[in-house]
Amino acid sequence: MRIVHVEERSAARKAGFRAGDSLVRIGDVAVSDSLDVAYALGSSDAEETTFTIERSGGIFTRELPAAHPGSLGFTLEEDRYRSCSNRCVFCFVDQLPPGLRAGLSFKDEDYRLSFAFGNYITLTNLSEADYGRIARQRLSPLYVSVHASDDDVRRKLLGNPGAPPIMESLQRLADSGIELHTQIVVVPGMNDGDVLSKTLDDVAAMRAVSSVAVVPVGLTAHREGLTPLEPVDAALASSIIEEVEGRQEGLLRERGSRVVFASDELYRGAGRTCPPAEAYEDFPQLENGVGLIRSFEREFAARTPALERCLAELGDRAPERLTVTIATGSSAAPFLSRLVVPALARAGPIEAKVLEVENNLFGPTVTVAGLLAGRDMASALAAGERTDLALLPAEALNADGVTLDGMTVDDVAALAGANCVRASRDVIDALIEHVASPADGARPEGGTPR
Repeated sequence: MRIVHVEERSAARKAGFRAGDSLVRIGDVAVSDSLDVAYALGSSDAEETTFTIERSGGIFTRELPAAHPGSLGFTLEEDRYRSCSNRCVFCFVDQLPPGLRAGLSFKDEDYRLSFAFGNYITLTNLSEADYGRIARQRLSPLYVSVHASDDDVRRKLLGNPGAPPIMESLQRLADSGIELHTQIVVVPGMNDGDVLSKTLDDVAAMRAVSSVAVVPVGLTAHREGLTPLEPVDAALASSIIEEVEGRQEGLLRERGSRVVFASDELYRGAGRTCPPAEAYEDFPQLENGVGLIRSFEREFAARTPALERCLAELGDRAPERLTVTIATGSSAAPFLSRLVVPALARAGPIEAKVLEVENNLFGPTVTVAGLLAGRDMASALAAGERTDLALLPAEALNADGVTLDGMTVDDVAALAGANCVRASRDVIDALIEHVASPADGARPEGGTPR
C-alpha cells in the first residue's frame, strides 16, 4: 500500500518513512489493503511489530508500536473496491436519474465492504484466494444477496450466465465458520411462488445463515430501455408474508430464531399491521427495512420521558409553544402521524406536523425517507406552514451531510426559506437540543443516530 502522507515529527517520520513509499508487510502479514492492516495489527499481542517498507525497489524494516498508521503519523492510500459485473434486471443504480451526487453510479461488489459495512454481495467474483482470505481473517459476518436458490433463475435475475452455484458458495463460507445474513429481492414472475418457497427452505436450513430478509423489488420512474418489470402488488405481498410467517414458528422451535423476516414495505403493501417488536428479535435486518417501524416505536417511547424532563428542568425558559415539522417519505408518514404527533403534544407545548414529501426524483413508487432528494424536501417545506423547527430524515443524507441530489441541509433551508432546519435520526434528541439551545439556522445532525 502506498504511503501518501507522513506527518512532521511523527514516529513514522523519525523511522524514515516518506510519502511515496509502499507498506508491504506488517509483522508476517502481507499488506494489500486496510483490512490487511487491521488484521495484522489485531492478530499480534506484542507492543511493537515490524513494518516492512519498499522504496525504489529496495526494502527496509522498522520496529514501531503495533498501532494504527494514523497514530504513527502516516496515511495510506484509500482502498480500491471491486465493481459489480452483474447485469441485474432490477439493479437500482441502472434506474437512477441524471444529476445525482458523485459516486452513486458506482456498483460495488466487494466482500470487504460486506464485512465492514454490511453491503450485500452476490459471491459471483470470489477467487480461491478470496475464499482463503475470508476464512483466514475471519471476515464474519458477510451479507449475501441470494434472490433464488435455483441457479437458472438466479443467473437470469443477475444477468450473469456464469454465476457460480449459490448454495455451494454459501456452504463454502459456512464451512469456514462465516456467519451469513442474506436477502431475497422478490421480482414478480421470476422468483416468487414456488421459486421463493424453495429458496426460503434451502437458505433457512443452513445453520450459518442467521437471517433472511425478503423485500419487494424497488422500481423507479427511470427504467427506459430496461427489462420490463412489475411491482409487488397487495396480493403478492400478502402471499410473501404468509410464506415467511409460515416458517417462523417452526424455525423458532428448531433454531431458537425465526431466521426469515419480511420487510415493513411488504406489510404496508399488503395493508397489514407489522408484527410486534419481539417478533424481530434483535433486528438483524434493520438496514434492509425489516422492523424499522417497531424499532422506531420502541426507541421513541423510551426516549420521550427525556424530553419531558428537559422541559420541566427549563421551567420558565421552556418555550410557551413550539411548532415542529417532521419531513419524511410517504411510507412512514401515516405511522409517524399516529405515534409522534400525540406523544409530543403530551410531552409539552409542542405542535408537531408530519410532512409527507412526494418523491419527484425517483417517482411515486419510491416511498422511503432515505431516498428523498433535497429539492423535493425543500419544495415540500416551502409549500407548508411556517414552523419553529423543521426536521429532515438523516438517512436521506450521506456521511458528508449531502443529499442524493447534492444538497446540504443549509441548501435545503435556503431553498425552502426556512429558519431552523436540522437533520436527525432521533426526533427526541433534536427537540431536546433545540429547546435547550435554541438558535436559528440549519444544522446537519440534531442528535445521536438510532
